[in-house]
Amino acid sequence: MGKTTIVVINMLVVLALLLAYLATYISPEKASVLAFFGIGYGILLVINIGFVVFWLLIKKRWALLSFLAIAIGFNHLAAYFQIFPGTAFDGDGIKSVKVFSHNVRLFGWYNWRTNKADRDAMISRMELENADIYCFQEFFHNSDPEKFETRELLKKKLDAPYLHDLFTTTIREKQHYGIATLSKYPIVNQGRINFDGERSNICIYSDINILGDTVRVYNAHVASIRFTNDNYKFLDELQNDTSTTRPEYKEGVNIIYRLNNAYRKRSLQVHLILDHMAQCPYPIIFCGDLNDTPVSYSYGQLSRNMKDSFRESGWGIGNTYLGRFPSFRIDYIFHDEGMESAEYKTHQEDISDHQAISTRIYLNP
Repeated sequence: MGKTTIVVINMLVVLALLLAYLATYISPEKASVLAFFGIGYGILLVINIGFVVFWLLIKKRWALLSFLAIAIGFNHLAAYFQIFPGTAFDGDGIKSVKVFSHNVRLFGWYNWRTNKADRDAMISRMELENADIYCFQEFFHNSDPEKFETRELLKKKLDAPYLHDLFTTTIREKQHYGIATLSKYPIVNQGRINFDGERSNICIYSDINILGDTVRVYNAHVASIRFTNDNYKFLDELQNDTSTTRPEYKEGVNIIYRLNNAYRKRSLQVHLILDHMAQCPYPIIFCGDLNDTPVSYSYGQLSRNMKDSFRESGWGIGNTYLGRFPSFRIDYIFHDEGMESAEYKTHQEDISDHQAISTRIYLNP
């Protein structure tokens, strides 16, 4: 491969990385193709780092091409990867709450043989965290206490008697699917933000009185990609380089369509949340499964006026999604810029396809 060809490839990879940066600023409603570059940020970053190393060994001045591209987006790198643990915050004497957020994947309800043991194991791990506020996405409750009760069990085990839940789907009048926020402090007001045309995605908000200070906690599950079993099977076959009997073009187009549709929905839903936040009279904490990476429009919008607790005190990549595709950080705890946070942690998980996250938030630093 000639030098000119390598330079051209390098330029194309640099352009792709710059387009990934734009994905955080331009809505998928206007240019959804940018979102695809955003999801590929990690790969594009590694390739550009590879070019920097390559040119330093061959012809140093060309290393500037990828180096400058990486430097331009250094802020995005910090949202994706924390090289050093955040500086400890001295919160002695400052009012604080520990916040725990988790997409619990129905507490393993569909693991028929072990679902109660799985539920109990998840709750036991949560007990050890001793959080003040718990936000659950993909929450499940069976109103038949003999089947799969969760509401009262969680309130008792977590010592969090105040509950705000909302069910978007009910099957057979007893199986309830939705979202829930539990608190050790009183919930004095609550409400929801409707996502038109969506049955399984929603955002709720709970006004919590924390020793005299009211804080609004938003708990959201934003539009999922909703890959089918055929989509996952096709991706597995591609990853493992095994033969497939389905038309590759048709399956690939279907996956792109689903991704594109989800990107557009998320941008609309995040704007609904932000519009609601703009009218909020209280300090805000946001917990949720965004189904989007830190290099995305959804993240870019939410982080404009709020702090990402991972960036404040996290370490490493902090991936939270454990499914087959993709493996990224898609679960977040944001808070008002007037607050501080520390002790961010990603919790190991073997039942849900999401890892839980937690942080301590100082209300009046």
